[in-house]
Amino acid sequence: MKKHIKQTLLSLLCGGLLIHSAAAYELGRVNIELSGEIVAYSCGVEVSQANKKVELGRWALKNFRAAGDKTQSMPFSFQLQNCPPSSAVTFVFSGKKDKQDSSLLAINEGASAAGFVAVEILDSQKNRLPVETKSPKIAMDINGNGQAQFYANYIATGNRPTPGIADADATFMITYD
Repeated sequence: MKKHIKQTLLSLLCGGLLIHSAAAYELGRVNIELSGEIVAYSCGVEVSQANKKVELGRWALKNFRAAGDKTQSMPFSFQLQNCPPSSAVTFVFSGKKDKQDSSLLAINEGASAAGFVAVEILDSQKNRLPVETKSPKIAMDINGNGQAQFYANYIATGNRPTPGIADADATFMITYD
């Protein structure tokens, strides 16, 4: 009887090891791919400025009597660092495009959203910078630092804008020479 119990226990243990081995084998088939890149420069925006909120203000509907009417442009900038010395960078702003004018940033949709109004992004010379378009080149100093200056304002995209919340979201990508 003892011999039979020992054989049964031995069989169970061996079976358990086989099951454990099979599980380990399956786990061993999972590949982990590690990738990256070592670069000479990591040109980018100072960390404290990565998530920026630009206040465009509160405007009366009477400021938007016709398509193309704009509010005052509000400045915003980014401090750039760790760029190649004496190089140039460009910005590309991305986001949901306005339905009436795809060069503009659409207002976030919602029940209380303003209608027929969009956000216009301007470069440092206050020229329109269409969504998904490279900005003019921005020069970096001999230490690889610089400042990118932009502006933003509301613009009517129709002749009958409606009041409401007028928030928009954008992301940006920096490219350097």
